Amino acid sequence: MKKVLEIIKNNWLFAILLIIFIIFNFITFIYLGYDYSINSDDLSYINSGINFYETGKITMHGVVSAQIMPGLTFLIAFFCLIFGTGSVLLVALKLFYMLMTILTMIVLYKTARIFANKYISTFVCLFLLAPDYLWMSNLILTETPFMLLLLLLIYYSIKFIKENKNRDYIFIIIYYIICLFIRPTIVFFPVALIICLIIKKYNFKDLMKKVVVLALAVLTCLTPWIIRNYQIFEKFIPLTYGVGNPLLLGTYQGIGYPNDAELDYETNVDDLLSIEMQKVLSSDYPRDEYKVYYSLEYDRLKAFYRMQYWWDNDKASMLKSYLLYKPKIMLYSSFYWNEIFNIDIKVNLVFRIIDILLFGISSIVIFIKRKHLLEYLFLVILYGYHIIMYSYAFAYERYAIVLFPIRFIVIAIGLQLIFSSIYKTASKM
Repeated sequence: MKKVLEIIKNNWLFAILLIIFIIFNFITFIYLGYDYSINSDDLSYINSGINFYETGKITMHGVVSAQIMPGLTFLIAFFCLIFGTGSVLLVALKLFYMLMTILTMIVLYKTARIFANKYISTFVCLFLLAPDYLWMSNLILTETPFMLLLLLLIYYSIKFIKENKNRDYIFIIIYYIICLFIRPTIVFFPVALIICLIIKKYNFKDLMKKVVVLALAVLTCLTPWIIRNYQIFEKFIPLTYGVGNPLLLGTYQGIGYPNDAELDYETNVDDLLSIEMQKVLSSDYPRDEYKVYYSLEYDRLKAFYRMQYWWDNDKASMLKSYLLYKPKIMLYSSFYWNEIFNIDIKVNLVFRIIDILLFGISSIVIFIKRKHLLEYLFLVILYGYHIIMYSYAFAYERYAIVLFPIRFIVIAIGLQLIFSSIYKTASKM
């Protein structure tokens, strides 16, 4: 108890902010109600967890599936085991999501404290008070757990880059695997870490050992999932098969994309389908799980045709869409479908403008001062590859909002460097 009080005393400003954040989260929960839903993927995830609890089958949208990673399904099923499948389940899940949101702020603060003083670290946590973050924590989606796990990965990765402790690497492995079971886009996370360790001239032999350990740990955990997918779909599906639909949706984003009326899908897609795919997609095929799988595969083929046609007929608009329009969504947007307390979406966008400006200034300062460049590179690679992946497929506010805390960490680094320079200058006067 004394240790806790000492921590609170030493971080009193953040403690005040955290209490305010907790209160805001509770008020939002009460305002929206325990059964609040956007009647979208959040309901599908809940139903998936309940179905797994009752039948042992991993489903999405009511069909046996590998469209999603099963992490959230497992989590919800575990809650079903304790709380049943009624209204108590929803209350428990919403409260747990609130807890994860609170932990996210704590982890963000701890990560910022690696580089900055407690006042600057508290300041960057203010960005999590944006209404869209409070609203999002009331939705049973992958965003809230993914954001927490991503920040934990970043925290232990930065510690490992700086201190090279095996304990931190073990936590990296654990959180990476859990994160992978929540959202597969994290799969390339180790690349960012490995690049930075190579630049740091980390012992190559030790690095290879750690890569092998990580690979074996991931393979061990994924093997049951891969075997299950092969048994059901007779295909090698190491993660998910759901990329076809977002890839297709992404060809309808931006400017100058092809209109369906000008395209010949029959000749360039339908006539090229395999006999197996044609058979499964026929209306009388009995296995719904195969239908969904091949339907998404069909979306993928359709997307590639649209992309090729777009490139052949209007390269300029395609480049603008994929290099400017879609990345802009990933950088400046708000996942906020319904207002809370009549707060307009413009409030969230003000938060975005401020943090983008501070991120830009901080990046310049980091390059000028040439301090923490390696950690900055790690964060930028991690952030950048997510933006590239989503911009290539489907740029969506839901995917963007969980990545913004990476910018908050960079802001903490930059503001600390600015503060230190001002303090040194003032000291000499």
